[in-house]
Amino acid sequence: MRDKLDILLYFLKRTWPVILVAAVIIIGASAGVEIYKEEVLNIDPNIQYKTSTSLSLSCEPLDTLNPILSQSEDVYHLSKLIYNSLFEYDETLNVVPELVDKYTVDRDRGKVAITLKEGIKWHNGKPLKAADVNYTINAIKNAGNRSLYYDAASKISYVYVLDTYKLELYFRNAYDASLDDLTFPILPSSQYGNAYQLAKAEDDFKPVGTGQYQYQSYNYLKQLRLKPNEEYWGTPAKRKLKIMILPEKELSPNMMEIESVTCYVDESPERRSTVIDKNFVMYDMVTNNVEFLIFHPKSVLMKDKEVRQAAAFAINEQNILSSGYMGDAVLSDTIYFPDFCGVADEGDAYAFNPEKAKELLKEKGIADTDNDGILEDQKNNEVVLRIAVNKKNAARLAAARLIEKDLDNLGFKAELDELTWDEYKAAVSEGKHDIIVAGFSINEQYDLRDFYNGKNDWKYYNDELFNLANEMERLYTSEEYTVLYRQLKDALLAELPYYSLCYKKAGLVGIEGFKAGKISMFNDHYRNIETWSWTYEVEAEKQDQKTVDSAAEEAE
Repeated sequence: MRDKLDILLYFLKRTWPVILVAAVIIIGASAGVEIYKEEVLNIDPNIQYKTSTSLSLSCEPLDTLNPILSQSEDVYHLSKLIYNSLFEYDETLNVVPELVDKYTVDRDRGKVAITLKEGIKWHNGKPLKAADVNYTINAIKNAGNRSLYYDAASKISYVYVLDTYKLELYFRNAYDASLDDLTFPILPSSQYGNAYQLAKAEDDFKPVGTGQYQYQSYNYLKQLRLKPNEEYWGTPAKRKLKIMILPEKELSPNMMEIESVTCYVDESPERRSTVIDKNFVMYDMVTNNVEFLIFHPKSVLMKDKEVRQAAAFAINEQNILSSGYMGDAVLSDTIYFPDFCGVADEGDAYAFNPEKAKELLKEKGIADTDNDGILEDQKNNEVVLRIAVNKKNAARLAAARLIEKDLDNLGFKAELDELTWDEYKAAVSEGKHDIIVAGFSINEQYDLRDFYNGKNDWKYYNDELFNLANEMERLYTSEEYTVLYRQLKDALLAELPYYSLCYKKAGLVGIEGFKAGKISMFNDHYRNIETWSWTYEVEAEKQDQKTVDSAAEEAE
């Protein structure tokens, strides 16, 4: 034992300088790592990160929380969090079941037979029943034109409640009845004595629905609070919602700077600069605002579809998207929403192809016969092509100028008329222009029969397209709507009365630390809100007070 101790002491005497140097190096390296982490990576050890248990939204003053009576756009979107419908729109705007478990349609009789999902409860704990659907329809009819949903509900002639979960809906007109008409919110029959009382309830209305959020409190001057529905039958909500009531929506960015608002939907052209200036985050979403060309039906030049197709091939749509609309839009094959009803856009039906355009024009006797760079018709006259645009719309005007240049490069003697609004409206109806550069905001139902029935301002009529569009407004299943639209799309691309330039974007804008796993849609601003979150910085010494404040807020 003594020999081993002498050996150890001898070893330490010989190696202690080396051990000391090694220890200093290790300690120095550790300190260096911490310095690097704190200074080079700019990580403050006193900062911690916390994910908020709530999200703050914004809205303008609300007229009433009763979705049947409200004319407020904010109530429309918020109601989708509180209520459910028989059917809803998916991300391609096809109509799919929501509260409905099974359904069949009888097209000739204008009838929909429905079996509701079982086990769904209202926020007051009572079960959803078929009688609630009948009650809601009667309430909307009693509300009349005061209700946003009256046009849809008034198409329903009568409802047969067969048992607790089964019912049949009969429409007045089998040729004007579709599942789109069954996307209104369903309300409980237990909330008021009768449908007439519900149709009159405005003040002090407290929403009771089946949705993922339920009513918590409301101060019409300050805010509306919603909390997750713990018994929600679908994907559950994760965070409470505070909807701040502002004098006007434009104040949302200012409220975000002081973290009173977490996120909002912004359609303004200035939103990108706002996001950069204020260090916000933004997720792009596609709106229902389509930019397109009308090949005027009164134009002699555009009466042949081959000439319309040639004009489409001559337009560099990618350049117009990037330079005219500054990339703030997406391409679409037709004037219908991108990938409408699940029919994927190909993007190449009329992709930029000047040579193909020249071939089509040559078939119609239009060519540059004297090689002067300008197209001539069969009578050897130069082909003049007149374009009209509203000069007040900056992006559309920029696009029109690029279109004029593309058509001029093809050989047309293109002339762009930049008009005032009144002059533009006259140009649309008069038919003195060959092409109208136009823009429309289209309702989520996408009933575009007026684009083909001759009742539009430019008087375009096409029997085949109208009949196909008319079928889209009859009773079919979700799968059948996809088949129908594919037929309509093929006919629309072949005939080409309209050429889609793009669909404009909006933005889901959030403060720093905001994340959206999935984005919303133009017709449902809070769709996928269960995937949204906000993570913020908290100083360590303030963490305890933040916890106290948070607990107090939760208790409110």
